[in-house]
Amino acid sequence: MGKTKTILTIVIVLYLIALVSSKLLTSTFKEDMVTNGIAIIKIDGTIVSTETNSIIGQNGIGSDTIIDNLKKAEKNDGVKAIILEINSGGGAVVASKEIADKVHSIKKPTVALIREVGASGAYWVASAADVVIADELSITGSISVVASYLEFSGLLDKYNVTYESLTTGKYKDTGSPYKELTPEEKALLLKKLNIIQDKFVSDVARNRNLSKEEVRKLADGMIYLGIEAKQLGLVDLLGNRDLAIEKAKAMANLKKENLVEYAKKPSLLHIFDKLTAESFYSLGQGLGDSIKKEKEFSILT
Repeated sequence: MGKTKTILTIVIVLYLIALVSSKLLTSTFKEDMVTNGIAIIKIDGTIVSTETNSIIGQNGIGSDTIIDNLKKAEKNDGVKAIILEINSGGGAVVASKEIADKVHSIKKPTVALIREVGASGAYWVASAADVVIADELSITGSISVVASYLEFSGLLDKYNVTYESLTTGKYKDTGSPYKELTPEEKALLLKKLNIIQDKFVSDVARNRNLSKEEVRKLADGMIYLGIEAKQLGLVDLLGNRDLAIEKAKAMANLKKENLVEYAKKPSLLHIFDKLTAESFYSLGQGLGDSIKKEKEFSILT
């Protein structure tokens, strides 16, 4: 009992230290004090609607976080240009579109830098910038939409398990993993994917000053190396971060760069919370939860 009490006391003390440290670390924001600056906003990881971070798994960058950073840079009179540093293979459709729409609306000069990967939804975002720069061997393109789900109907048949569906709507269980899609259901889902695809193509065509026909020919899901993307009109320049900075300086008429990175820096409290939460999550996660996640029908760019 005494040992447990000691451990609990240590945990509480560490938590309080983390709480105080987090307040001190986040009490000032250097991005608010920049003059003639260039904002660096990173899009690193899968694009999702709400921020997700995992110390032991993949990270997701939320559209709400990116848009919030874009708004801060846009409103800050000291920021004269914005660089989007992209390393993402895309993600959720709406989240990608939200960011692209915001980038397109910004009046300050914007430069998208594709370092390693800027494909699918991430390319949608990049295309909305005034200038797109990519490494010649980076991965771009993949202008397409995918929807997928696991289907277990064959497994149920093997074990003589029957799936009974009680719905008040004819299409309510469309995409259920426990039954095959009917030809009608498949056609309806493909129709919706084509609507999303058309919006994707239209935005890229507008952003890149290309015709819809030109973009539609490229919208088959194929990825392109940076050097190929430039030849196809999807990228303006081939280069690295230094070139992106020089281009942003020229566009904003700056003689030297004052770089400021808009990013959510994890505090000790955040790290402590994540470690604690994930420890219990790992202990409690079971096969049933995994199956539940796999059955979700998702549409991604």
